[in-house]
Amino acid sequence: MVSGQISTLQDQSFITLGITSDSTASVSRPLSGASIFLFEDNGKSFRYVETTWGTYTLIGAGGKVGHTYHIEIELPNGKRYKSTPEKMPEASVLDSVSYEVVTEKIIDFEGVATAKAFYKIYANSSSITKNSYVKWNVTEDYLLTPTYFPPPPNVPPYPAPPNCYIAQRVDAQRISLFDWTKSSSNSLKKQLIATREVDWTFLEKHYFTTYQSTLTKNAYEYWRKGNILSNQVGSIFDTPPAELTGNLVAISNPAEKTWGYFQVVNQTFQRKAFYESDLPFPLLLKRCDFTGSYIRSLYEPRCLDCITVRNSSYKRPSWF
Repeated sequence: MVSGQISTLQDQSFITLGITSDSTASVSRPLSGASIFLFEDNGKSFRYVETTWGTYTLIGAGGKVGHTYHIEIELPNGKRYKSTPEKMPEASVLDSVSYEVVTEKIIDFEGVATAKAFYKIYANSSSITKNSYVKWNVTEDYLLTPTYFPPPPNVPPYPAPPNCYIAQRVDAQRISLFDWTKSSSNSLKKQLIATREVDWTFLEKHYFTTYQSTLTKNAYEYWRKGNILSNQVGSIFDTPPAELTGNLVAISNPAEKTWGYFQVVNQTFQRKAFYESDLPFPLLLKRCDFTGSYIRSLYEPRCLDCITVRNSSYKRPSWF
């Protein structure tokens, strides 16, 4: 299983490799120890370096408009794969990203309705590049300051525990696409691209980063078919599921099925910070502030050891 890209943004060129556990490609585990090279049409080549288990990053290089790229992969067992070459497209303009907080009723499996607040995130553009294909992704980064328990009387002060920074995808199951070759308008207003429930993560500084990716036509078709498959509900009136064919082939055995896609994307991004004060209501949730009690069971687990939160790190992003 291959998922990755070469981007015009240097810090967004990455590849994840996985081994599927069965023919459905529904479950995979990270694949470490591979060699991955990027080839540019001018004869240059670059290597993706494994930065975490099964994730490979292109360091110090980015894609250029008009150039054609493909990758070649060699697995630890000697098997080799390559992607179909794709040309870096021109970028479509992302004028602005807008946000609104809405309250919606959510019905659980027992039929009980609960009102919950959500951030709705929209893309807007007034200058569309004709014949372009676009995909949006939203990520979030937020601060988690753990509880500092001050020393009791007559005990020397000690340093506060380090802060944590959590990074993850927003609305990861949503595939937000737009085909401007079929649009009669040259502008886009309030295109919903992600939804995020308002919870404790907004008690402190919280960033949303919206990436707009201009895709090749083949990459767009891959994601469009993936969107159809992910939204199938089983009705006889559904669009028949299309086989999700990627753009990678096994060099030694072209008949072998390979899953995933390596895309060549022209990306732009916008980032905005949010605070609790930006909400139209106060968050009546448990905080990590010291309450005067040293009984640790009275505090949320995340307040006692913030690094246990999924995707948490002590490393502060340079722009945070």
